[in-house]
Amino acid sequence: MQSMKLILITYAVILTLGILSMVTKIHYFANIAGFIAAIGFMVVFFKDPSANEDKNSEVAVKATTYKKYWYIVFATGLFFSLIFGTLWNSQMGGM
Repeated sequence: MQSMKLILITYAVILTLGILSMVTKIHYFANIAGFIAAIGFMVVFFKDPSANEDKNSEVAVKATTYKKYWYIVFATGLFFSLIFGTLWNSQMGGM
């Protein structure tokens, strides 16, 4: 349950930054969402799975499900960063 709460909080922060960037037309908010997403992708992707666990155990299945949720959250952050951050930036990435 704790992991789902972290996923929802992170998703709310990324959505808030993306919508704030869209409404205020300040691309830095979307760039922050993209930075959070990029760091999150690295953490989740390179996290060392437990080698001792059985692949079909309930814990392993739940960990795989949460990993998919994290990927969806971070993909949303990268989407907001690309659409509302980089493409709206008048210098095209020249923060």
